[in-house]
Amino acid sequence: MSIPVEPADVGNQMEHFGAAAYVLTVRDDATPHIAHLAMRLDGEVLRCGASRSAAANVAQRPSISVLWPPYELGGYSMIVDASARTVETTDGLELELRPTSGVLHRPATPATPPSNSGCASDCAPLSSSGA
Repeated sequence: MSIPVEPADVGNQMEHFGAAAYVLTVRDDATPHIAHLAMRLDGEVLRCGASRSAAANVAQRPSISVLWPPYELGGYSMIVDASARTVETTDGLELELRPTSGVLHRPATPATPPSNSGCASDCAPLSSSGA
C-alpha cells in the first residue's frame, strides 16, 4: 500500500538509505526493466545516470518507481514513485526524477497487527521523523 507523502521527505530518508537504489521502468512489451543506480539529490529532484534502455522507457512511460532495500536486517524498504525525464548532460544521459509519493515498507510478521491504514504489511509514511 502506498501512503501519499511530501516529496521533500525523500532526501531526509536518503541519509539513512544511501544513494544506491533500483530504478524500475517499463519496456514496450510491458515487462519491467530494473537498473541499480546511484542517486543524488538536487534540490527537489533525484538524478542518476541513465542507460539507453531506461531512457527509451522513460520517454514513452515517464511514471517510474525507485526502490531502496532495507539498510538493516528486518528493516524497511523505501519505495518512491516519481515522474521521470531524460536529460542530456556533459557526462551523458541522466534521469531526472520528481518524487510524487513514497512509502517505507516491510512485510508483516504474524505478530504484527494491521496498521491504522488497513495495510496488512508494516507500512509507514515517509517523513523526516520516520524510521
